[in-house]
Parts: sequence; structure tokens; C-alpha cells
Amino acid sequence: MSAGYHLTPFEVGQIKAHSHHGLGPVAIAKILLKPDGKTHWSVQAIADALAWLEQDPSWRGERQEGSGRPRVTTPQQDKQVVREVFKMRGSTKVTVTYLKKKFLHLRDVANGTVESRLHEANLSWLRRRRKFLVPSKYLRPRKAFAKRVQKMHSSTLHKWAYTDGTVFFLDRTEEENEDSQRRALGSHVWRMTDGKDALFQDTIGPSSYGKAQGKPVKVWGMLSEGTLKIRILPDGDHMNRWWYAWIVEHCFPNWLGECTHIVQDYERCLRCDEPLEAMKKIGVQLVEDYPKCSQDLNAIENAWKFLKDRLYETLPTELEGREDFVSRLRAAVAWVNRNRHAELLYLSHNQKERATELLLKKGGRTKW
Repeated sequence: MSAGYHLTPFEVGQIKAHSHHGLGPVAIAKILLKPDGKTHWSVQAIADALAWLEQDPSWRGERQEGSGRPRVTTPQQDKQVVREVFKMRGSTKVTVTYLKKKFLHLRDVANGTVESRLHEANLSWLRRRRKFLVPSKYLRPRKAFAKRVQKMHSSTLHKWAYTDGTVFFLDRTEEENEDSQRRALGSHVWRMTDGKDALFQDTIGPSSYGKAQGKPVKVWGMLSEGTLKIRILPDGDHMNRWWYAWIVEHCFPNWLGECTHIVQDYERCLRCDEPLEAMKKIGVQLVEDYPKCSQDLNAIENAWKFLKDRLYETLPTELEGREDFVSRLRAAVAWVNRNRHAELLYLSHNQKERATELLLKKGGRTKW
């Protein structure tokens, strides 16, 4: 086989499947990629494989022992390279050039071979996770909190309620509305693999700058017992200690249900004397030792995602005023509570799962 690669049983299975559906060597070669994930198998390689299968349907493509070019790196050397990638990830840009400078045994090895070793270890050069970094000083408190959560009884965790605010932005111009319409389509679109359509109008995504532009509608909410509740702040107001104390005293008693503890973030106005006194007055407590920089442990953040997705689904084509948006927002909350209740209840009760993942990430950001 060409380029030093040999068909694996998985690839032979793909060839058999495509052939069964009527594709010939040329069509299969355009679909099937080599282990490097970049280049395609040659038409001749596919034709040879089909010939082997015709002679022996049980052929699985394994290379015969002793055949082919000898491997230029040892398993131990390959492990050293992979360990270096993980060791330096996040502190150094690890490239093939970097690895060849680091390891003498790679100096005379082709760049493609080094890439192949990384692909064999299931590594690929992919976009970083789109999550905020957890500063180092918060890693230890996050781990300590996660260990405490793991030891708590589920009935105690089920009495936690999650509160936070969010902001929605109303489009002010037709241009902002057009950008919102594009954002509502999502981040992915069918594209040509050769990239020729990269700058077509219908493949260009929305402006990331425009995401937080427009007239703000500020909302405070709570997720408790699998239900999302909201309070919309008056036009022009922003959250402060007095507003939050008022919400605690007048909204929390109806929102909490059977919950007795509050999970909230660390904005200054949320932990001033007035809100804390209001919590004491209604008989609710903040969750002890809740760590800073831990939005992934506040379940309402995931509920906001459900709500925003629903708002995208119901986005009108024309510009929308505040009153119309508020009506649509309330309808979206009702829809989420009605149609996503099971997911919201799961999010309200999965702190142990979040804690386990956090510890596996050594205090780092979780998928939540």
C-alpha cells in the first residue's frame, strides 16, 4: 500500500460496505481517508483491496508479520513523544518542529511519520475547548468543594437552588437583526471539504462582536426543583444590592419550593449586607464554601442555554420592541419548563456528577 500505510480491518470493512452499496474504486477513494486524516487512498489501493476481497471474502487487511517497511520508532519512543505533548500542553505550542528539536530520535524521521505517531495515539490538532480558564488559585478550593459534595447525601443536594442573572440584547438596526438571524442558524453549516466556498455569503457566520450589542433586557432567575423562574428588571435598571435584596425578599419565597440553600456567584452586590439579611429573614442559606470562578457548578447556567435556544427558535424576522420580546421571553420560559422539565430536574440534581468530573480535570473547567 502507498505512503507506508496498510489497510486496517476497519478500513476493509468500509470498502466492503461502500462496494455493497454500488460504489466503485474511484468513488470509494474519494471518501476513504488514510490514518493521517488528510490524504485519500489511491484508486489502485482500493481496486487491489476489492480484488483481494473477491478472491477471499474473509480477508481483513492485516499486514503479514515481517512485511512492509520496518517501523522507524520504538513503542517506548512513541510514548515519550505523547507524554511530552500532554506535559507541555497549555504552556508551549507543541509542533512537529518542537518535537524534533526535543527528541534526537526524531531528527531523521519524516514530519509525516511524527504526525502519524500522534494520530495513532488518537491525537489531532483541534480547536481549544470554548470554556473560560480557571485561574490556578481557584483550583484547590474547587477540588475541596467537589470532595465535600461527593460525601453529601443526595437528599441534601436536592434542596439546593441555583440563582444568577443574564442579559438579552434587542436589535436596534436591520444590520443587527440580520446578524441575529444568522446566529440563530447555529455555528455549523454544510461546507465543501476543499474550502472553495469559504467566503460565500451563506457560509459566513455571525459577528462575535455583535453578540453583546443592542438594547439590554436584564433578567434575574432561579432554577429550583427542575423549574426555571425569572424576574425582568425595569428598563434602564441594573442589578445592585437593593434590587437583589428586594428579589430575595419578594421572589425567593415563591421560587424556592422545598429548597433551603442557595448557590450563587460572587458579584459584589450579591453578598452585601442587605441581600444577606434578606436571606436570613426568609430562612435560606448560601451554600457553604462554594468556590469562586465556578459557573460550571451553578446549574442555572445550563438552564439559560435552554432558554436562549428557544428564543433563537422563535426569533421573529423583523425588529422587535421590548414589550414584544418580554412576552416572547415569558412564553419561552413556560415552554422550557414544560418541554425540558426532565433535563432541568437532572441539572438541578447532578452535583455529584459535576464534582466527579471536576476532580478528574484536577479542578479545571468541566463540560457543564
